[in-house]
Amino acid sequence: MLLQKSYILRHLKSETMTSKAVNLGLIHKILIVFVTINIIGDIGNIAFWWVSPDSRAASLNTGYIGVVAGIDNALVAGTIILLVVVTVYIVALFGLLKKMTWAPLLVIAISIVNRVIALPLYFISPAFAFWAIWTVILVVVSYLDWRKM
Repeated sequence: MLLQKSYILRHLKSETMTSKAVNLGLIHKILIVFVTINIIGDIGNIAFWWVSPDSRAASLNTGYIGVVAGIDNALVAGTIILLVVVTVYIVALFGLLKKMTWAPLLVIAISIVNRVIALPLYFISPAFAFWAIWTVILVVVSYLDWRKM
């Protein structure tokens, strides 16, 4: 009888732990999808800069990058900056896939840094509001994921 009680208690304890992991899994999966979308979007932005000179003129050449690096070098400078950001997001994605506790914090940090450096570097357009809202969503979901870990 005593063995049955200890078995039942262990079994109930393991069920409680797995139900928390399911909740963590849903938020975690959403965050993984959002970070993946963000990586694809940033790489797409770089490709769009290289393909469309009009997009370059609107965001890179008229911003601080165009002033400091020059209009001819603004594309290269903007690409390098965005590739560094993408690389950090990729590191965070691998951390998320391995369920490392630092990964959501890295997503929060790089998202905030990305928006802060975007203010002076790039020309502020209506699309900036969209990316600011996207950053808030990433930060909130990352915080929820980190809190559940």
